Amino acid sequence: GSKQLLNNYPVYITSKQWDEAVNSSKKDGRRLLRYLIRFVFTTDELKYSCGLGKRKRSVQSGETGPERRPLDPVKVTCLREFIRMHCTSNPDWWMPSEEQINKVFSDAVGHARQGRAVGTFLHNGNSYYEGTDHPGSQDEVFNRGMQDGSGD
Repeated sequence: GSKQLLNNYPVYITSKQWDEAVNSSKKDGRRLLRYLIRFVFTTDELKYSCGLGKRKRSVQSGETGPERRPLDPVKVTCLREFIRMHCTSNPDWWMPSEEQINKVFSDAVGHARQGRAVGTFLHNGNSYYEGTDHPGSQDEVFNRGMQDGSGD
């Protein structure tokens, strides 16, 4: 029972995943995207990528280690298009802006690197920084008491 997100992209999720994503998203395109990213990309794909590849900084800083590649552009484009289409054809859904869409992707990468499943930060259905853009880095937010003792 897999469902192709868009006809011209080879990107599939299961019907069960789709139901979970839609039912948990509360008509918010960002939440929907967050779920779909988790279903479409593996944690490793997210963790070892450089996200959307927008920040070009590894060249100058001479970071050692494996070079991070951007996320699969076919999947990324598919998810972007899909969210836009879904929110357009369901006007009661919140349509995220380009920046918000990009932020969901980079958040997903950040969470994967911190060893968290991308969805675990939706404690009791609220992601705790939705709509709040703190100047501090995400790491500060996490280290300031986000350890819930579950251990990895």
